[in-house]
Amino acid sequence: MKICVFLFLSFLSLCTNAVVKRHDIPPEKYVLEKGPEYLIDMPHEGHGVLIDPQWVVTVAHTIFYDYVEKNLKIGSKTYQIEKVHIPPDYTEPSKNLLIGDLAPLMSFFKSRSDIALIKLTSPVSDVEPVNMYTGENEVGEIITVYGRGATGNGLAGEDPDTKSLRVMNQFQNIVESAEGNWIAFTFNKPENALPLEGMHGSGDSGGASVIFQGGTPFLVGLSSWQLGHGDISTFKGGLYGTIAYQVRVSNYRDWILRVMGS
Repeated sequence: MKICVFLFLSFLSLCTNAVVKRHDIPPEKYVLEKGPEYLIDMPHEGHGVLIDPQWVVTVAHTIFYDYVEKNLKIGSKTYQIEKVHIPPDYTEPSKNLLIGDLAPLMSFFKSRSDIALIKLTSPVSDVEPVNMYTGENEVGEIITVYGRGATGNGLAGEDPDTKSLRVMNQFQNIVESAEGNWIAFTFNKPENALPLEGMHGSGDSGGASVIFQGGTPFLVGLSSWQLGHGDISTFKGGLYGTIAYQVRVSNYRDWILRVMGS
């Protein structure tokens, strides 16, 4: 049992997300009194994003069990989940990937489609959905990312004990690559960082990553996983130099529209 728990926690630290901050900036600078209304808390943990009055997008690994008929609080009202759609090439890692060298697990993460669409039984009436980014020029864009998971800083990494606090934070970073399923960025040290530079860690999976155009947010990514090296038993999330991967929403636009249309 202890081995199983260790493997599960190691897996979560790699593929769920939190706001990890610069060590030289007061942590409260990242805190938001209220996040955007289109950002939704999932039933167990992690987030979803309202992209249509009756549809929420999230990462598939936040779907821990059958969420049909579960409730989501959106705005001032509660809505019931009617159906969850997940691409066929999403799978969970086998136990042998959760021990030893991280390289096979990293390859596994990169090869799958970590996205899910949730249909609600009725349309949301009091929250404006966020627009999806429709371009393919994410590289070089400044993204703003939201989440209420664990916090920490780039020197010490993320602190799992803060996860239960559920504080809403935001951070920024610059997209360095946008290929296939993923956009990626690096958590840089202060001398090369944005004023509110950060990255995701434990508890923010599915959190919205947006760019602002003319003051309007456009959904670019969904927080998904961190690139790790070495043995999984020594992995520490959220350190300076770590590369973060987010689901590239533009890559799934056709699938999203096809599922919503069906």
